[in-house]
Amino acid sequence: MATADRAVRDRKAFADRLKTAAHAGLGNSQHYAEDWWNRLHEERLTALNVRMEGFFEHITGYQFQVELWGDLIKALDASTDPVATWHEKIAEAERVAAHTGGSMGNPVADARQHVRREAHGNFARYAADYFRRVS
Repeated sequence: MATADRAVRDRKAFADRLKTAAHAGLGNSQHYAEDWWNRLHEERLTALNVRMEGFFEHITGYQFQVELWGDLIKALDASTDPVATWHEKIAEAERVAAHTGGSMGNPVADARQHVRREAHGNFARYAADYFRRVS
């Protein structure tokens, strides 16, 4: 009986670390998105600098990541098995990142799709990193 109680406690502690890592990821993504947004509004910035620095790509990428972290947190909170949920969400992000779909025929849509895939790949990498940090 004590072994079963310990296993339940260990699983709960593990789930808590997953949630802590997800909240850290969300907070960092929000911070970086806000940082890029604030840099976009600096007085000395020109249209050429905005394009050269990739401001819109960075901001859009972080917006995608904020959404991914938020979805992960909601899924973890609603799940009866947070560990499996975590792995499912990360695997899904890796699948999206690996998908090399063809051109949509619209440069803006193609660029957005590329940023989306990159954000999913970053999310999967960062999730593993944040979990290691809280473990």
